[in-house]
Amino acid sequence: MNSFNIYLSILSVILLTACSFMIADANDDQDSSANKQEPYSVTSEKEMKDIEEYQYSIEFPQTPNDQINQSIIDYVNQLKDTFKKESYEAKVNRNNNQKHSLAVSYDVLFEDEQVFVVKFTEVMEMDKDVSQESQTVLNFDKSNGKRLDLNHIFTEDGQYLETLTKLANEKVKGSFDESTAEENFRNLALKGNRIEVHLTPQEQEKAGAESDRIFISKTDLEDMMRPRYAEIRSSWIDE
Repeated sequence: MNSFNIYLSILSVILLTACSFMIADANDDQDSSANKQEPYSVTSEKEMKDIEEYQYSIEFPQTPNDQINQSIIDYVNQLKDTFKKESYEAKVNRNNNQKHSLAVSYDVLFEDEQVFVVKFTEVMEMDKDVSQESQTVLNFDKSNGKRLDLNHIFTEDGQYLETLTKLANEKVKGSFDESTAEENFRNLALKGNRIEVHLTPQEQEKAGAESDRIFISKTDLEDMMRPRYAEIRSSWIDE
């Protein structure tokens, strides 16, 4: 092969490589544009049941993300199962013949390009004029629909529970028990420039908190948070 043909061959390889990179860059741009989603169009669904032994009404959101929807449906199913079990045990063990009830509502707390955060409020009545309120905060990564636990948000090698407890104790008159630190922060919500620890009325009273939520700035935790979730971002939701 003469030098001219060799030159043409090398030039062809260079051009093909350049074209490949251009196509890849274009695809990356398309993927990036696809990731810059609009706010979710959230629809409210409701499950209701009213029989002699109990009644429940559960309202929950559904989104364009199938994985998030399935996690929320799993939560709803688990909640129903728990309620039915506790209702049955109350009737058997306490000879409680009152009709038990469960009411569940939700609020979308935060959404941006990366995360979707929803809080459920569950009110259960097992005895006359006595209700028990609990909460469940679910954080989701929109890129894969995965529900985020504390170990997804914070680095594995960081002493984040100890730090969270210290920072939370600076915000309340009482104190959080370090021995149950993980339980204390199970209803932690990712927000744009902070995290929020949501408290039930019972938890609020126990901790001596003036509000039903504790705000902790991301800047106080950025060394312990995974970079993706430590970013300061604006919410697509009016707060």
